[in-house]
Amino acid sequence: MSVPALSAIVTFHGEGILAHTSLRSYALSRNIARREGKEIQLVLVLDRADAQTRAFVMNHPDLDGSETIVETQVGDLALARNAGVAACRADYVCTLDGDDLISTTYFLTHLKEAAWLEGRFILHPEMVLSFGMYSAFNWQVDQMGSYYDERALLAVNPWISASFSTRELYETIPYVACYPKQTGFGYEDWYWNSETIARGVVHRLAWGSAYFYRRKWHGSLNEASHAMKTVIPRTSLFTLGRPWAREQDRA
Repeated sequence: MSVPALSAIVTFHGEGILAHTSLRSYALSRNIARREGKEIQLVLVLDRADAQTRAFVMNHPDLDGSETIVETQVGDLALARNAGVAACRADYVCTLDGDDLISTTYFLTHLKEAAWLEGRFILHPEMVLSFGMYSAFNWQVDQMGSYYDERALLAVNPWISASFSTRELYETIPYVACYPKQTGFGYEDWYWNSETIARGVVHRLAWGSAYFYRRKWHGSLNEASHAMKTVIPRTSLFTLGRPWAREQDRA
């Protein structure tokens, strides 16, 4: 079996019929990449998935048998992603959610951008288009660009959950479960972004890629975190002694 160019982790929980639409989008982007000679491994993680969601995923007409199915009972998005990483075979990995959509050349665009980057990096889609509960669009921030301000991470997460990097990075800096109902901490992606930056990883953009982010009326983890007034766990990004902190102390 040949080693794929990219392993794409898709996490499913209780998306129901929305899982069907998302998989159509991801399979289409996979087919576009295949035409360019790039094989994509779809790693489909069913974490405590309800019967309807599981049925839509397992019986999806666009699956061709090359996919890797991972069933877990961890009940946490961060740990479900980590389980997906463990099943990845490619050197590059990306994360996707089970109710969103991507541009047709999404996988190809990320692979082409990664080919010329050096050092430790994480790629995010250039544009995010939100739909569902409300409609909006925004361009994400490139850490090497003029709009990036590290201090902004105190108040806002500059990037959505969709990310792309090497498998080695996901293995050495895994996602951390927050369990907001028990701890009051949340936003595992925000925390992960902060921790990776603190360890010298640079967040860049895959120029020309778009992520279609479904804003749900009900069942959104972000909305639940807002309602519980959770905060991100203490991150080493803002510990005393970091360069920007020393500058603030001198001001």
